[in-house]
Amino acid sequence: MPPETTEVLQRKLSMLRQFLSDLELYATMEPRQQRREHYAIERLLQLLCESSADIGLQLLRSDGYRLAATYRDVFEALRDRLDLDEALAERLMDACAMRNVLTHLYDTIDLERVVGAVTPALDAYDQFAQWAEQRA
Repeated sequence: MPPETTEVLQRKLSMLRQFLSDLELYATMEPRQQRREHYAIERLLQLLCESSADIGLQLLRSDGYRLAATYRDVFEALRDRLDLDEALAERLMDACAMRNVLTHLYDTIDLERVVGAVTPALDAYDQFAQWAEQRA
């Protein structure tokens, strides 16, 4: 992997770790307080998805793959080409589907769903960060 690609990956991984750390603060809150802070949680869920997909695209490009057009495509390609665990790939695709709902306001935002996404997101994105760090 070229040094400039490694630098970009390290920078993006650092951002991903910061977003995880920020979201951990909300995980310790009571659900009522989390619902009040839902805008911050929603934004962090969005940033986690986008930064993970960016990391995935960098890894795929360094492997010669350039066709991923959606978040789903990125995680499917990582699963198929770079051996990302299938269950983790599915969890990341689900997490990014939540990002799409939040970002594009496809539906009324269900605050219970947002609050319920915090712990699974922390787990999935932390596992992804560990997986990506091994490849960076």
